Order: sequence, then C-alpha cells, then structure tokens
Amino acid sequence: DGFFNRPDTTYIDDLIARLESEEGGGIPVSRNEFLALLDRPESQEIYRDQLVKIATPRSVQIQNQEHRDFLNVFMMEKRLKAGVAFLHDRGPMLAEAESRYGVHRRDIVSILMWESGLGEFTGELRVFSVLMGQLLFLDSAQKYAVAQMVERGEASPLDDKEVVALQKKRFNRIKKRCVGNLVALLRQSKAANADPLGQLGSWGGAIGYPQFMPFSMGYAVDGDQDGSVDLHSWPDAIMSVGNYLKVRGKYGPAAEERRRAIHSYNPIESYVNGVITYADAIWERYLRGE
Repeated sequence: DGFFNRPDTTYIDDLIARLESEEGGGIPVSRNEFLALLDRPESQEIYRDQLVKIATPRSVQIQNQEHRDFLNVFMMEKRLKAGVAFLHDRGPMLAEAESRYGVHRRDIVSILMWESGLGEFTGELRVFSVLMGQLLFLDSAQKYAVAQMVERGEASPLDDKEVVALQKKRFNRIKKRCVGNLVALLRQSKAANADPLGQLGSWGGAIGYPQFMPFSMGYAVDGDQDGSVDLHSWPDAIMSVGNYLKVRGKYGPAAEERRRAIHSYNPIESYVNGVITYADAIWERYLRGE
C-alpha cells in the first residue's frame, strides 16, 4: 500500500561505503554487487507485520509483554523437562563450555530455550529482506501503525512531541544496527562464497539456534572443530552462546555480572528476568536428579 512506497534512503550511502571499505571483516562488496542483489525479485519482499511490530511506538511494551507471556510458556512442565533433558543429553559439551567461558551451563540452556525453543523455531524469513525493510521502511511502518490505531479510535502517540523525539532516537539506533548487520551479512557471505539471500532467520533478522544477528557472528565459535561455524548445530550454538556472554557480556560469578551479560544478549528486563528464572528452575531439578 501507499505507506510503503516512500523508502528512507538516509543510511544507504553509509551502507555502501562500509560494504566497499578495505577495512572490516569478510570481503568488500561493491556498489554494483549490492544493487544487483536489490534487483533480484526475492530480495524485494516487505515483511509488513514484522516491520509494524518494530515500528509501532508501543514496540517496547509489546515485546516486554511477549517475554512475560513466554515465561508462562517456558515454565510449563513440558518445557522445564525439555531443559533438564538438554542438560543431561548435552552434558559434556555444556560442561566444556562452562569450563572454558566461566558461564553457568544453565544460562546457556535457558538462552537457547528463550531464543529458539531449543532449536524448535529459528525463523524462515529472508534476513537480507528483514534488515533492508527496517532500514528503508521503519518510518512508513510507524505511520501505518499509528493510522491503524487512530482508525480504532485510539489517540495517536505521535501527538506528543516527547514521544516523537524518543521514537526518532530509537529509529536512528535501529537503522545504524541494520547497517552494521547488513555489512556483516554481505561481506561474510561473500567470504564464504554463499548467497546472502539464502540466509533465513527470525522477524528481527536473527540466525540459528542462538539467534545471533549477523554482526554478532564474530562471537560465533566452531564448537565441533569441523572447520566451519553452523549455528544450526548444537556444539557451535552452545560454544557461541558461552563465548558471547563471556566476551561481549563480561559474564562473571556475581549476580549483577550475570544479569549484565544476559542483558547484553537482549536488553529487555523481562527477557533477563525470564532467562534467569528458567535457568534456575531447570538447574534445581537437575541437581535433584530429575
């Protein structure tokens, strides 16, 4: 519809400059190579519902509520038993990760549960299109979301100048992250001789069992030492989560260090609370011999 016919190209020059730069990971990608990707029909899909979820002024409240709902789901008997079984089934690899990175194995398992239901849902959306949609159409998606709210008889949050200013800052942060993730995706794909449009992930652009964003792939680890990193394999996923929490999150033994590291994985308080609650619940059962 008309809301999505006006792309915001503010960050495109920055994106291309970073793709072409001789500095950075992977292999440089030329402007023409980037434009050729945009010309491919499969790259042009817009995931409108997912964009609106991120763009609405109520996005943070929605995601917080989702995480509170997830906690109710993950604390169900079926999910608790799955977490305890994973602690047993992947015991040697989890013990190795705990020893190597100083990260509680229960926190690794809990993050893998929260991120993908222990591999059950990893996403089937084209990561390139997810990120390009955010980069180009966040503002359009917000206008669409607000128009829907007004149509339902609700007041527009954008009538408040303070809300508008906060949303502008939030969008700038999101778009800058999108540039970084697109640069990583395209340069890493070229280095691996892989089709960047073939990478599938979540509504936010996250990949594999641990739901790493492309920019976070620098923290990914070849856990089974087979010469490649595959975040749809448990050894690589387990070791990658441990490495991320240690290096990026500065994980430590104190409670506040643990919280800070998990917060670095997803900076939403309800997520941090949920990960810790589930982790401690399955660990208690594991220690009881369940």
